[in-house]
Amino acid sequence: MRRFWEPAVRPRRRRDRRGALAAAAVCTTVAVGLSGCSAGGVTGPAAQGMAEETSGPIYLGLTDDPVQHRLAESYESAFAGTGRPVELRDIEGSDRLGLLRNGEVNVVLGCVGELLDVLDPVKGEELRGLYAQARDEGADPSQWRDIAHTTMFSALPTDLQASDPGEAVGCDDDSLPQNTVAVYRKTALERADRRALNNVAGGVSSDDLAADGDDD
Repeated sequence: MRRFWEPAVRPRRRRDRRGALAAAAVCTTVAVGLSGCSAGGVTGPAAQGMAEETSGPIYLGLTDDPVQHRLAESYESAFAGTGRPVELRDIEGSDRLGLLRNGEVNVVLGCVGELLDVLDPVKGEELRGLYAQARDEGADPSQWRDIAHTTMFSALPTDLQASDPGEAVGCDDDSLPQNTVAVYRKTALERADRRALNNVAGGVSSDDLAADGDDD
């Protein structure tokens, strides 16, 4: 019997395919309104707006979660390497995705399982039951980190995207994998910026966050 999570074991391939489909959808949508979409990207006023967004500051929305504030320094350092200044904005956790979609911020932070519960509570509960069973059977934590991330990723609105799942765990609820993740507006980040996000994901561990907390 094929299990619910088996197609998600290869998250990188699925993310690549999703990215290609999303790009095609954006191209088609822009072409209807501007008749200027091609393999080279968006043209006209839309291109100018995107250029302004990708050249301005990174507006990083932070909740009152101390883990996010400890991570902020790592993100500021990573974006400094791409020439993008970072402006920190205090936001409510419940407002993250709405503020992201309307452009008031262009990067927010969270945890994989926690964000899945926000985006698709039904799918979150379904995955939670499968994860509990898998843990009883000695599940591979890194495999389930990727399964949860891929499930969360697939629930994102088409104008948003997410970094790779971080090595660090940022939320206390262990009923789902809770690795840290950054969610961002597609139009706000260029390739180097996205690489910077993933560098933080792979470079900050739970021990690093705990050590930072001890210093506070």
